[in-house]
Amino acid sequence: MENSEMLIRLKLLLGIDDDSKDALLSMLIEDTVNMILGYCRIETLPRQLESFVPIIAADIYRAKGYGAENAPEDIKSISQGERSVSMESKRPDEKTILEDYKARLAPYRNRKGRVPSEVG
Repeated sequence: MENSEMLIRLKLLLGIDDDSKDALLSMLIEDTVNMILGYCRIETLPRQLESFVPIIAADIYRAKGYGAENAPEDIKSISQGERSVSMESKRPDEKTILEDYKARLAPYRNRKGRVPSEVG
């Protein structure tokens, strides 16, 4: 699958109809491919994972608030009259997002090049 097809699928997942964010989304696709290659310790992206790239890229786009001027903020408390609600959530980073897809990436992971922290 070419990057242009990945871009079309990513825009579909995000509900983006115009071309205004194509450069940003293309960069995100490239970064997602590199992240998968690094995580799996492989040189080329298997055909079976090509359709998976836009899904991961969409999660990263939403989690990081890409395309917005300001970084996304987590709600910590809301007060309305006598009512008060407090909540806090951690925004996932790329490593956390990949952990969510660990089972799907596992068959493609090259274990030969383990790093010292994984031995034992």
